[in-house]
Amino acid sequence: MSLQAPDLMTALGFNAEDLAANRAGSLSVGQAARLRKNWRRQLTVSIILVIGLMLVATTLLFLGQRNDSGALTFVGMAITVINAVIVGVGAQSYLRMSGDLRVGSVIATTGAVKRVVRVASGRATSYVIRVGDGDEVRVSKPVFNAFEEGQRYTLYRAAASKALLSAEPSA
Repeated sequence: MSLQAPDLMTALGFNAEDLAANRAGSLSVGQAARLRKNWRRQLTVSIILVIGLMLVATTLLFLGQRNDSGALTFVGMAITVINAVIVGVGAQSYLRMSGDLRVGSVIATTGAVKRVVRVASGRATSYVIRVGDGDEVRVSKPVFNAFEEGQRYTLYRAAASKALLSAEPSA
């Protein structure tokens, strides 16, 4: 490993035990716990959002019926559809996380890194690490900055969710 590895460890939040488990093709106990914790946090936010939108939709549908307002009824129905999409995304997230934990395997991708910054609408910026034959991983800015352009790395990702778990420079 080069001097860059500690920066990757800090940015991605993994340790030597995690990396050893990933090299062996499996999740470490700590990584499984982090996946569960991240999913619980997503679940909490989703539940709060769904309940809030449900109350707004119910209120709008009630007011639309009471006032004979097609516009309020339409907006209430639209919010209900958005709520259903949020529930679907939450279910998909759960299935991916449970797949990662059930299988417990890790996918390794090795190749030269290309760092890509994508700007949408002039405001939203996303950071992407492209490795090998075009495998792309969206990452945070600190993780993006920990990679060196053009250098070869091995990225270890969860099998179902494709979450980036660890990475190391490779020869």
